[in-house]
Amino acid sequence: MAEPGRGCPGLAPHVTVSGTHRGRGESSAEHHPLGDGAWLTRLRYTGLAAGSAREHRSNPAARIISVAVLTPGEWALTSRGAAIPADPEQPTLIALDQSAPFDFRGHGSGSVVAAHIGHARLTLSIETVHRGLDHLHPGLALYPLLRNHLQQLGAVAADAPGLLPTLATSTIALFRALLISAADEARGELPGRTPIATIERYIAEHLDEPGLTAERIAAAHSISARRLYKIWPAANGPLAGYITARRLERARITLLTQPHLTIAEIARRHGFAHPTHFTHRFRAAFGCSPSAWRRGNRHPADA
Repeated sequence: MAEPGRGCPGLAPHVTVSGTHRGRGESSAEHHPLGDGAWLTRLRYTGLAAGSAREHRSNPAARIISVAVLTPGEWALTSRGAAIPADPEQPTLIALDQSAPFDFRGHGSGSVVAAHIGHARLTLSIETVHRGLDHLHPGLALYPLLRNHLQQLGAVAADAPGLLPTLATSTIALFRALLISAADEARGELPGRTPIATIERYIAEHLDEPGLTAERIAAAHSISARRLYKIWPAANGPLAGYITARRLERARITLLTQPHLTIAEIARRHGFAHPTHFTHRFRAAFGCSPSAWRRGNRHPADA
């Protein structure tokens, strides 16, 4: 018997979840709030079916868009009538609109890390969202970035779930940029366009490079640095601060998920040329040094 998703945070009420093989199956799930109605789910299953049989034309504000990483295994997914190919070698990034028809069948054992985000938080038209969802593929530059980001969020949820709401903004920004990238490619957008979303996507793609300056960003979009500063939205904060904040958010995840890396290695990995500068900015943002934050948030088994 299929059960509605009413009791599962992040799932729309009309989504049904059940076991495969005539109702037999096992699953265990953890749900963690990301703030403003968004949720992160960590799921392990053996025999799982989930889906929605028809289009639900709900208020756009009530739509939930999900993005997830699925481990390789015996699973099949169709969304809006199209089959989503599974990578047999490595985890697959998938995304879907829960208000649209979809069907997932996990016949063997597997695991999922999924973020469920209200459509309104993406600040994109539903047409752009669907175009991006329909044309998502591994060749997109941001595809592996978001896939790795979600995997790291799963590790953070296991060790320090209280930190997840502080990482929601970067998660949503990366997912939004990926959707725009896929939608633009499908539309055949000309590179001369310079909407803020395109600039944000460029920053996300090159965030870990030390030479990411306003001059370089402007030149990549055929505008002057003065023009870039003029069109940059005040809601994002100063451009340099925006870049630093995104780098610090990524570095904070890496401190937890890559304990074998030194502070200096993490600093260089995330675009900080000097470890001392990284430590200073980290302390200013989070109130403690990177090493102190790592010690205070280690999993007990690691300690």
